[in-house]
Amino acid sequence: MNKYFKLLIAALLSGVGLWFAFKGEDIDQLMHHLMLVEINSVILACFLLILSCVVRAFRWQLLIRPFGHISLNSVFGATMIGYFGNGVFAFRLGELLKAHYVTKENNIKLMQAFGTVIIERILDIIVVIIIFALLIPWFPFNDSYIKYGAFGFMGITIVIIFLLFTAVKYSWMRSIEKFEIFRSQTGKNILSSINNLFDGLAILNRSNDLIAIIISSLFLWSIYFIETMILIHACGLKLGFVDTGIILFLGSIAIGIPALPGSAGTYDAGIKYSLMIVFGITSEMALNYAIVSHAVAYFPLTIIGFFYFLIGNVRLNELKQIEPIK
Repeated sequence: MNKYFKLLIAALLSGVGLWFAFKGEDIDQLMHHLMLVEINSVILACFLLILSCVVRAFRWQLLIRPFGHISLNSVFGATMIGYFGNGVFAFRLGELLKAHYVTKENNIKLMQAFGTVIIERILDIIVVIIIFALLIPWFPFNDSYIKYGAFGFMGITIVIIFLLFTAVKYSWMRSIEKFEIFRSQTGKNILSSINNLFDGLAILNRSNDLIAIIISSLFLWSIYFIETMILIHACGLKLGFVDTGIILFLGSIAIGIPALPGSAGTYDAGIKYSLMIVFGITSEMALNYAIVSHAVAYFPLTIIGFFYFLIGNVRLNELKQIEPIK
């Protein structure tokens, strides 16, 4: 699909999301609620989010370890550059950008690193699935949009994970590498990149740190849960422990909807209407939480990522070299 067409679709989705998020809102009332937000709690949530990046970097370091030892500082810098890339570039280019950065001064191939990034996301999705499974007795299945959205997300995710697992386990690459298309030099280059990618995807089979990877994943999402609970309190919402889990799950779906950089519009609309439909929160209070939680998730990581982008000697023309690999 042409990248400009994909960009147009993303812009339309973001535009529609922003329109629904702010439709009919009293800006004065919204500003009033924003002024009442507890700043100390917001600052604490920001620090927790940065801590989560350290945990995420540590987990990624464990995933990369079979390819070579990379310092935690280097992996953390790559992680933050990835957040910066996702925050300012379309098509979630930050995921590939962070894989590119970590290979600049280390003996690891780009597609191997990118494969471990995909494994990272799969681990996150598995935790989200566990959260959903634990919340089933309390989940708001009475709303058809939320019900179909949740089961649609779960179904597509499980199918993709199953296909990737099967492809790695049964070495599908050995079956396709004999095709005529891969006999040319270009085909061999493509095949080499795909093989490196599958090396990254198969990394869990070669890792001696599986227990540490699982524990760090659970710890990471525990931080996200606590951060969500703190922001709910900061915005004056009266939601409980289980409610926090539901919001965390729905927010994870909303943040993954294709849109402009930073999930502009789609996240805000998704969280606002989830709060209104599921918990009966007023429109302005729901949008207030959506804006605050979105700002906390976006600005600190993007700013820190920009700092690492500058000192990491990453040039924009390098993006043109790695983008075709996507």
